[in-house]
Amino acid sequence: MASIRKLKKDINALTFNMLTKCYVLKNDDPEIQDEAFDEVIRKIAYLRNDLILRTNHPETDAESKTLKKHYRKVKEELYVLMGVIEELKNGKD
Repeated sequence: MASIRKLKKDINALTFNMLTKCYVLKNDDPEIQDEAFDEVIRKIAYLRNDLILRTNHPETDAESKTLKKHYRKVKEELYVLMGVIEELKNGKD
């Protein structure tokens, strides 16, 4: 299993990458609604904070197998961040 520090760095890197993409999309496409843009930014920030919190404080006990399962689930949920950009693209009217 990779280190917790690397996992947190990956979460932050992906989050900031997604935020950058959101701002680029907003600047390139004036049809994107401000409300949809704000909602996507809030969702990205919430997901990032939730993943970092769950990385720092696993709910499971200290058994190796359950911790590995917990961190594997956190890594899988990183892909949820990638789907948030589609919400912004669909936020046009």
